Amino acid sequence: MSAALAKIPGAAMLLFLCAALILALGRRVDAYQSFTEGARRGVGMAVRTLPHMVAMLAAARVFEAGGGFALLERAFGFLLGPLGIPAAMLPLALIRPVSGSGAMGVFAGILAAFGPHSPEGYAASLYMMSTETTIYVASLYFGSVGVSKTRYTLPLALAADAVRLWLCCLLANRLA
Repeated sequence: MSAALAKIPGAAMLLFLCAALILALGRRVDAYQSFTEGARRGVGMAVRTLPHMVAMLAAARVFEAGGGFALLERAFGFLLGPLGIPAAMLPLALIRPVSGSGAMGVFAGILAAFGPHSPEGYAASLYMMSTETTIYVASLYFGSVGVSKTRYTLPLALAADAVRLWLCCLLANRLA
C-alpha cells in the first residue's frame, strides 16, 4: 500500500504536465516557448528579489548570534506567562516572520529541549504549520514590484501572527 502511495506525487505531476500540453495544443500555443519565457522571467524575478532576501536573512542571523532572542525572552517572559505563552516560544515568534530556515532551527531547538509531546513542542509545531514568513514575503513581493507604501499590510499581518501564537499555545496546552 505504501509503495502505491509513494507513486501518487509523481503520477500527479505527470498528469499535470500532460494536461498542460493538451491545453497548449488545443489553444495552439508553443508550449516550449512559453515555458522558456516563464523561466526567463522567473530568473529575472530571483535576481531582483535576491538583495531583499539577503538583507532579511542577514539581519535575523545577526540578531540571533548577538543574543537578542535570549535578551527578549528574559525581558518579556513575565508578560507571556499569564497569556499561556511559554517564554521558549518568543524566539520562534520573532524569527518566523523573517526567516523560514532560522525558524526551523529555533523549532528544532524547542523540540530538542522540551520534546515533541510537550506543550512547547505542540505549540511550536502548530505555530510552524499555521504561519508564514510574513516580513520576508512582504519585502520580497512588495520589493520586487516596487511598492513602497504598504499601509496596514505589515501591522495587520504581524497582529494576525500574534493571535495565531496565542491560539496555538492555548490549543497546545489542551493537547498536552
